[in-house]
Amino acid sequence: MEKTKSNYEIAKLEADRIDEQIIEALCSGKSFRVEAGAGSGKTYSLNKVIEWLQDNQWKDFSAKKQRVICITYTNAAVDVISSRLKPHSFIEPSTIHSFAWNTMKQYQSTLIKLVGENNLLPEDVSIDDVSNVTYTLGVRYVGGTTLHLFHNDVITLFSLMLDNAKFRSIINKLYPVILIDEYQDSFKSIIDKFLDYFVRKDIKPQFGFFGDSWQTIYQSNNACGLIEDEKITVI
Repeated sequence: MEKTKSNYEIAKLEADRIDEQIIEALCSGKSFRVEAGAGSGKTYSLNKVIEWLQDNQWKDFSAKKQRVICITYTNAAVDVISSRLKPHSFIEPSTIHSFAWNTMKQYQSTLIKLVGENNLLPEDVSIDDVSNVTYTLGVRYVGGTTLHLFHNDVITLFSLMLDNAKFRSIINKLYPVILIDEYQDSFKSIIDKFLDYFVRKDIKPQFGFFGDSWQTIYQSNNACGLIEDEKITVI
């Protein structure tokens, strides 16, 4: 007589089945979305993806000096993911603001141009007074000739930078995979361009969206909510 499985065993089998689907999607090179409610194991699945990438893509990604970005929404979550990584891992946990800024901060002349065109300046400050742009405390002010950006300025500038084909090609070469935790709270302006410029054209990066569209909390930031597209495998 077959032994009746416990609730834990049933849940574990289902979780393993889902994780197999996620790895299949990852191997396919297609972007995917893991949709599940709170407490259902999304974080566990995200960690499994990170483990699989470290175990199976280390040689290839490291040789090409490529990074896998794992975007999450608090510095505490970044620290938790970082603590689980192998030494010198190519997995890079980051908030969206840090990722955006680190990707574009070297392009100072372009940033200054965009700042002037989009009026991202304190009152009574001319773009002619700015020689470089930085992002530190998330408060907009000018110190000397350095413009310090507001948090939302970084998102605005990154979204605008994504319209530049050369900038997108750099992202394409550096980041083969971008994982986004709690995707539903991502900035719509950025997600729309990720979809338009990368996902719908089958161009790297491959995106893995993890979240629950019913749990959108950052409405005031124009969060994207549910992401739907025929190019995205839904799990």
